[in-house]
Parts: sequence; structure tokens; C-alpha cells
Amino acid sequence: MKQLTIILDDDLYRYLSFLEKRKLVRSKDQAIVSSLEFYKMLAMHEWLPYIYRLGGGRVILVDASALKDVFQAMTDEEMYNAGKMGAFKRKLTNPMLQNVDLSNPDNWPLILREMELMGWGKFTKVRGEIKVELCALPLPYILGYIETMFATSFRHHRTKIADVSVLVAEGKKKLELY
Repeated sequence: MKQLTIILDDDLYRYLSFLEKRKLVRSKDQAIVSSLEFYKMLAMHEWLPYIYRLGGGRVILVDASALKDVFQAMTDEEMYNAGKMGAFKRKLTNPMLQNVDLSNPDNWPLILREMELMGWGKFTKVRGEIKVELCALPLPYILGYIETMFATSFRHHRTKIADVSVLVAEGKKKLELY
């Protein structure tokens, strides 16, 4: 462990004190270390003014309600196809995925974690199933994306819990652009 002493402006110090007082963080030190871990994890060192990047791709921050408005203008099939196109482009443009066999379920957490980092929701792989929680995108889009990424067909298993869906892997899928 190394120790680092930093100087903060009054506003940041008050903010850290507020977080600590509300018990949202254990300590100011823990908040700063957690912030640096997120900075590293999200590759924020590649962020430029007005241009944010994550995993080699540009990220834009959009209010979820604005995104839902866009998706409401689309049919389920259009959303599914948009998800497929997004997955194809992601596979082609992300150099980290070039030599990874994503049809192998052992490699699925790589993509699921990336989806979480992009704020899509929480995605948990349990054997041949993917639990989807608090998803910001419509399920047809997610299905198109995941089926294309993993070259696997999934069946949507509805749950009685709000904001929780389970996608059950059903077998290999032949990939088609449209």
C-alpha cells in the first residue's frame, strides 16, 4: 500500500463530508479510492471534453426516458434488428473481442459486464440462463443483441418480480444480418 496526500477544493471536500455523514461511503479515503477504481474500469483516461469512450467505443449519456421515447416509435421486430446490428458492429469494432469465442457460455460474462458498465442494467449468468434486472433498454433489443453476440437462441422466461427477466439459452443460432 502507498499513501497519497491530495489537496481538494472546498466544494469537493464538502461533498465527501456529505457522503460520509450520510453513510453513503465509509470514509473520504474510501470514496476517493472507489472513484479511481471506476475511473480505471471505465477507461476514463481516454475521455476527452465532449467525447467519452468505453472499451474502444464512443459513449453518449442520454436520459433513459429520452431513449424510451425513441424505442416506443419502433416495433418489437425493429428493436430486435437494431440490437442485432449493434452487436454485429460491436463485435467488429472492439479489438478485445476479435479472438474470443462468444458462443462459449464461459465467455458470456465478458459481454454482460460490458453491458453493465454501459448502464444497460444488471446481467447475471447462471448456468445457461441470463438474469436481466433493472434494464434500461427494451427486451427485444436486448434479445437481438445477446443472441447475436453469443450466437445462441434465448427464450424469455417471465418472472413475477418487476424489472427482472430471465433469458434461457435454447441452443446455437445461425447468424443472419436481417
